[in-house]
Order: sequence, then structure tokens, then C-alpha cells
Amino acid sequence: MNSPYIAWRRTHFSLAALFEALPVAAVFVDPEGRIAAANQAAADIEGKSIDDVLGQRISDIHAEAGRHVLRNLWLTDAGLPVPDHELVIHDVTYQVSVRAVRDEAGGLIGLLATLTDITLQKRTERRLSEANRRLKAYAWEDHLTGVPSRRYLDAALTREVRRSVRDGRPLAVAMLDIDHFKSFNDLYGHPAGDVCLRQVAQAAAAAIRRGADEVCRYGGEEFLAILPDTAGAAAAHVAEMIRAAVEALAIPHQGEPSGHLTVSLGVASLLPTGHGSRRDRDSLIAQADEALYAAKSAGRNRVAVYQPSTSAAGAARPQ
Repeated sequence: MNSPYIAWRRTHFSLAALFEALPVAAVFVDPEGRIAAANQAAADIEGKSIDDVLGQRISDIHAEAGRHVLRNLWLTDAGLPVPDHELVIHDVTYQVSVRAVRDEAGGLIGLLATLTDITLQKRTERRLSEANRRLKAYAWEDHLTGVPSRRYLDAALTREVRRSVRDGRPLAVAMLDIDHFKSFNDLYGHPAGDVCLRQVAQAAAAAIRRGADEVCRYGGEEFLAILPDTAGAAAAHVAEMIRAAVEALAIPHQGEPSGHLTVSLGVASLLPTGHGSRRDRDSLIAQADEALYAAKSAGRNRVAVYQPSTSAAGAARPQ
């Protein structure tokens, strides 16, 4: 009794009928790069009939597809698998899967390629990618001031501390605090205080000149400038440029003797004996904070550089 499989083998059918039954566009290319068989879905890609494309070189119909065929034939001759790849034809994106077809002796008869329309999938992927990019930007940006957030600051400073210790290169930070900001809010209201924070943040960010330097929101009315490959007098100079840039805004503040809003900054540098740990990062911030306290105590609207003698733990901090 014949099995269904044996009966199927004895059934006459054409290659064209088989191609037409495929749910995707399919093309069979001979070793010369000519189309030996195709289904209508494949011909429709170029708006042609099957008879129009049979015998044509792929390169004559679509140059990029022709280059892919040459590469695929070379890979096949070398005994290597042909990886799936994407191909854009008339603004439609296809995933192309290619398999070598050989005779019983192992000789290459040609390549069978199927083209699956993945345009919608790629569009969805782009939308998801853009959504993820926006979400990441939302997480890393302080939306009140427009500068990087505290979350970004922690990650960036940790990275720079490790790099500084690993490479033996200097690293400094400058902590900025708005002088008498509480009284500014009391005098002008919190909406004006928010505007003030944005102005100060943008002025500080604009004052730094190198791409590696960054000004980030630390919290409240405090900001921190990360200054890689900088230490000592050079870091103090950058801090002074930031201080002067904010002063030049001339934001009215009746609570200040000058009648304008000012800032104070404390500068600290990473010691080369550090280990690149989170403790080193926290210690660097603490030293900048102590230097900031010294600047406040000395009269505000100035820059102070950390010295061990500036420590005043337990003292009430000036605004």
C-alpha cells in the first residue's frame, strides 16, 4: 500500500505553482545572477509580471540587490552560510533569507531568496527606540533647569573618579550655591525662584568651555560642575568664570547688599591616592561642600578651594 508521502512524490506539479503557494515573495537566482524563477509577489515589488523578470539579472532590476547576490554567491562558493539581511526597495523594508540549492552531486544550482515585508515592524522598532531615548533623557535631565539631573551626576562622577584613579589624571569639582536663595523666594515668590534656578543653571553651563566639563543639578539651589583633567588653580579659574557669568545676569535681589543675585562656589580636587570607589566620590563632594562653606563664611559671591583647615563640621551653614 502506497503511503501518502509516496503518492505526493508521484504527483506532478510545477516549480511556478510551488512558488505561487509561498506566503512571501520568492526568487530563484542561478549562479550567473539571473532570475530563473519567481512568484508574482516578487514581481509585484517592481510592478512587473513574472514573464518580465524571468531571465533578467538581479543587478539590472535593483543595483543593491545585485550586490547582495554577488556577496551571497561568494559566501556560498566559500562554503559559508548566507546571513539574513535587510533590503530597502521603494521605501519598503524586506528581510531577505537566502538558501543555497544544490544538485545530488553537491553542485550549486542557484540561490533561493525569500523577501518578507518588515516595514511595519521596523517602524514600530523605531518608535520604541525613540520612546526609550525620550524616557532616558527624561530620567537623566533635570527638567526645571535643563541641565543633567542628580541621578546623572552620581553616575557621571562615579565614572570620572574611576577614570581619574585608573589613568592617574586630575579631576576636580566645583559646588555652586545661590546666595540667600531662601530670601529670594520669600521676596519674589517660588515661580520667580524657578526662573532664577533656570537662569543660573544655563549661565553656569554656558561658562564652561570644554566639552568634557558638565554642570549638573545637585539639589535645591545647588549645582555641581564636574571638571575632568583639571585641578588646583585651573579648577578655581573655571569656578570663577561660573561665578562671574551668574553675576553678569544682574538678577535683582533686594536681599543682597549689591542688589543683585550672586553665587558662591567651593572647589575640590581628587587625591591621586584614591581607589576610584564610591567613597572617593562622596569624599570629593564633601570636600567641595566644605570649601563652599568657607566661601559663604568669607562673605559669599566668591570661590574657595578646599583645604583641610576649612573643615567646620557641626557649624551652622550660611545661606
